[in-house]
Amino acid sequence: MNLNINTPLLALLAFPLAANALGAAPSQERRSERVRWVMGTLCELDAPGAPEAAVSAAFAELERWDRILSTYKKESDASALNRAAGAGPVKVSADLYAAVEEALRLARETGGAFDPTRSPAGWAKVRLDAAARTIELPAGMSLDFGGIGKGRALDFAAAVLRKAGVTRARFNFGGQVLALGEWPVMIPGRAEPLLLNDASVAVSGDAERPGHIISPFDGAPVRRPGAVAAVLPGAAEADAWSTALFVLGKAPPSFRGRSFFEEDNKTAVTAKGGRS
Repeated sequence: MNLNINTPLLALLAFPLAANALGAAPSQERRSERVRWVMGTLCELDAPGAPEAAVSAAFAELERWDRILSTYKKESDASALNRAAGAGPVKVSADLYAAVEEALRLARETGGAFDPTRSPAGWAKVRLDAAARTIELPAGMSLDFGGIGKGRALDFAAAVLRKAGVTRARFNFGGQVLALGEWPVMIPGRAEPLLLNDASVAVSGDAERPGHIISPFDGAPVRRPGAVAAVLPGAAEADAWSTALFVLGKAPPSFRGRSFFEEDNKTAVTAKGGRS
């Protein structure tokens, strides 16, 4: 997947709580922590006290979404859909249909600042038929889930953990963090950790890979110092909105989370569309 996360700025975004903050020393609590390469990046899962079967199932869910959404895999569902661009409506899996539907919803909510389409861009040109479960892409268009795929996979992996009874865990997926329960994270330009509680934070910036974030409005790379972090309950929303906010350079009224804009080592904070 194409990453919109500026990993070094996150340092690396999350760190475990001290033992006394957890109310138990490490020796008193069985920890389950694993790292796996998936979707073209590393994912770390720290799940204190979680059954190993639940941890394995969560990683399996991430890998399942890798097979659905990753366009670097020629055999993925998304790649098959892209190859059919211009051929009319295509029957797709329920998972891919829901992923495209969510991506287009976020494109609409961001006013097009997040756009999952490529060459020619234009999310409004994608045609969905819910009754037939088909998707039609115009000739020459392709979908790229690089700005939402990791987030969507995280949301579903977290649901696997919750179904297994896990109430406290932290994913760090290529720099994007999703927290079940309360976890502290560091974000750009902020001296103190931000406490995430059943929420996700994603960061977009230009320093790691200059020019990799393209504006859907003019097709040009977005070149801007600093970075922006988006905090929302859902990881897919945080993933998409971090890209959109970096493109826009501000939080629009449609943004319903918290944002942190780092410019010249100063951080402006927006909460639910207002200043705080």
